[in-house]
Amino acid sequence: MCFRPVSHQEMWTKLLHRAEVSPSPHVCTCVYRIRLTNCVCVCVCVLSDFSGSCKGRCFELKEAEPPNCRCDNLCKTYLSCCSDFDEQCLKTAGGFECSRERCGEVRNEDYACHCSDDCLLRGDCCTNYRPLCKGESSWLEGDCEEIQSPECPAGFVRPPLIILSLDGFRASYIRKGKSVLPNIHKLRSCGTRAPHMRPMYPSKTFPNLYTLATGLYPESHGIVCNSMYDPVFKAHFRLKGREKLNHRWWGGQPIWITAEKQGVKAGTFFWPCFVWFVFSRPYVYAIHSEQPDAYGHILGPLSNELDNTLRKIDNIIGQLMNGLKQMNLHRCVNVILVGDHGMEESHCERTEYLGSYGLDVDAITLTPGSSGRIGPKNFTHTKKYNSEIVANLTCKMPNQHFKPYLKQHLPKRLHYTNNRRIEDVHLLMDRKWHVAMCVSLCVCNIRSPATCGFFGDHGFDNKISSMQTIFLGFGPNFNFKTEVPVFENIELYNVMCDLLGLTPAPNNGTHGSLNSVLRKPPYTPTQPEEVTSPTPLAPPTEVTHDLGCNYTHTRKHTHSLRHTNTHTHTHTHTHTHTRMFSTVQWIESLLVHRTTLKKVPRDVTHLPFGRPAVLFQTSYTQLCHSDYCSGFSHDINMPLWSAFTLTAQVHDLEALPVVSSLSLLICVDFSATAESRYEASLITNTVPMYPAFKRVWGFLQRSVLRRYSLENNNINVMMGPIFDHDHDGLRDTEEKIKEHTLGSVFIPTHFYSIISSCETLNQTLDECDGDLRVTCFILPHRADNSESCNSWEDESRWVEDLLKLHSARVRDVELLTGLDFYRSAALPYTRVLALKTHMQTFEDDV
Repeated sequence: MCFRPVSHQEMWTKLLHRAEVSPSPHVCTCVYRIRLTNCVCVCVCVLSDFSGSCKGRCFELKEAEPPNCRCDNLCKTYLSCCSDFDEQCLKTAGGFECSRERCGEVRNEDYACHCSDDCLLRGDCCTNYRPLCKGESSWLEGDCEEIQSPECPAGFVRPPLIILSLDGFRASYIRKGKSVLPNIHKLRSCGTRAPHMRPMYPSKTFPNLYTLATGLYPESHGIVCNSMYDPVFKAHFRLKGREKLNHRWWGGQPIWITAEKQGVKAGTFFWPCFVWFVFSRPYVYAIHSEQPDAYGHILGPLSNELDNTLRKIDNIIGQLMNGLKQMNLHRCVNVILVGDHGMEESHCERTEYLGSYGLDVDAITLTPGSSGRIGPKNFTHTKKYNSEIVANLTCKMPNQHFKPYLKQHLPKRLHYTNNRRIEDVHLLMDRKWHVAMCVSLCVCNIRSPATCGFFGDHGFDNKISSMQTIFLGFGPNFNFKTEVPVFENIELYNVMCDLLGLTPAPNNGTHGSLNSVLRKPPYTPTQPEEVTSPTPLAPPTEVTHDLGCNYTHTRKHTHSLRHTNTHTHTHTHTHTHTRMFSTVQWIESLLVHRTTLKKVPRDVTHLPFGRPAVLFQTSYTQLCHSDYCSGFSHDINMPLWSAFTLTAQVHDLEALPVVSSLSLLICVDFSATAESRYEASLITNTVPMYPAFKRVWGFLQRSVLRRYSLENNNINVMMGPIFDHDHDGLRDTEEKIKEHTLGSVFIPTHFYSIISSCETLNQTLDECDGDLRVTCFILPHRADNSESCNSWEDESRWVEDLLKLHSARVRDVELLTGLDFYRSAALPYTRVLALKTHMQTFEDDV
């Protein structure tokens, strides 16, 4: 328990005055380094008093050894500050605002800010000096004004950027409105806002702060949780340990280092109370407040008592804006206000105990809480052992509140696999629930509500509505009174770089997808170049070699084609995978005549947004039939993609029987005629598919897509296989795919489905004159359906929940397939990028 946490007033006062006042030569020596080149000064709470004094020692360059107290920048990190550190070094005695009594006071150099008559000249007034002592209007009292271009005082090379992060600021807090959050409400009303912003998983502080700073997923930058173990370093990263100060944990390039490398000075106030670099006139600040998270945990996010904390936060933001106005910077500085995650109701009574599941708890380690991670105590345990843990935790209780996964089986949208610091077994918790270890037979002492100690937590699935947080952008480079769609926090790093005129370091964001927040975006994205075009369809050739078929079923169909020709087709199936995918010549012989591929009108119907571009070297042929088009790969002997447009009038035809180990990528039920039904059963529409997964794939097409087409008048569907055997979220190379074959058959790890419709109801895609609505799924292709505990029931009882769990972004599909979609969509390309980075969460409104 902290005796006296560092106040928000201290944080903001330091921010405002360090920006303009010449620094003391002793301020901010280099303390810990995130990437070797930059210092970060960290402030935490004082836990006890120490004898000695900081008088004349503030921010000294030497480190006092125990038992002596310290006055350097790290003293609060290591709980070793002298008892008068706040008074002597932070100058807290005078407070941080003017009062009527202080107006015109005699200057007192022991105060952090001043209300004396000379404070404006000396640039160290408290932020409310002009409104209170000079009778001028405050920033809040002014009207919204549109700033056409930055209006900065002389000497500024560019508009500075201040990034404010509020810990645990749940998006729904915004609904409290002017009565609680008047300053935030004005920022939101006058600037650019999103309904909410989605954090990364796990929705914890350190992973998301560093994601905001780098634009990288936690699996990419390495800070995968607030606490973690690295098996190579053989070291633990913890919030209260010194190891977190070691640069080796921190990957990627945070915005302040990007700025420094490109000659832009940075002043960073960062975790968990405040930290700072001091240069002369920095151009980027990153600031983090530990509130309202701390009180959100204690009180719960729905407590009315939390309003007092929110008012204090809002008041501090008002101080910042008043200070900027007082320094004539309010039309110059760009401000980004974000949260790192939301907050959910949670209580220790809602806890799952692993001991009650029959696990050998002495053989495992558990990172408990809202996102459980299980590792072995003995690192010689095999992958089989991890699979056994998952099996022992799968669907064991009637009301089980978590799903166990091998990390590579987690939903792709979480991007939480490809890092050695993520344990092999993961528990995806239900909202409001925790997991904990327990003694054998689970003899646990569950605390009563009065002694639990918390009523709120975070870390849950990042698509849950309570985990969403805020984004507000305000300043001359942001659009005026503009709302943009929901986006993920990986996208902000590129925006920060655009605001500062920087070239971004490599990151997981999609540069240009948030151009809509900026008045004059400096970066114009362009479509990637197509690497491989489809090869022309060769003339049909007579089959002269033995195909090795087990049986041949010949059916004669008379087709009335546009050229009044009549053709007899031979439709051949084989039971063996190898023979099924023998040669492209055989596929072409099945088609018999190119005249059956009436290409142009079908392109328009089934590819309304153009053919997907293939961004890697391969060989494929585009085939267009009556009811669908596909890009058939000669290398993996299956479609890279298949597309069809489904109208509200869907025909209900009995499905053709298929070989048990194979399935049709597109269901023949959608075919309107015998000819098109026959075309849908061609081998070019066939993929290897586990029988258990067919239940999911079939229900998606026969039920979900039918309903979507009725609800949206018509839909376009793009679907195909995914290969990600190394679990890195990127398309596997052909060599990698061949390492995981069954005979000569390539087994997909996932299948994708992208569903597009017109945003305007009652408009078909042909008529659509506005935006598009996109829903996307990346479905794991597995031999059983154990992920759904009621999979023994009818598909209508469980498949749709599985689909929602595995929702995804189109951009995720592009990375996993090497394809580029919506090439010819009638939308600005930046809007196309925004569609690709959007994810349908199927959650209630935040």
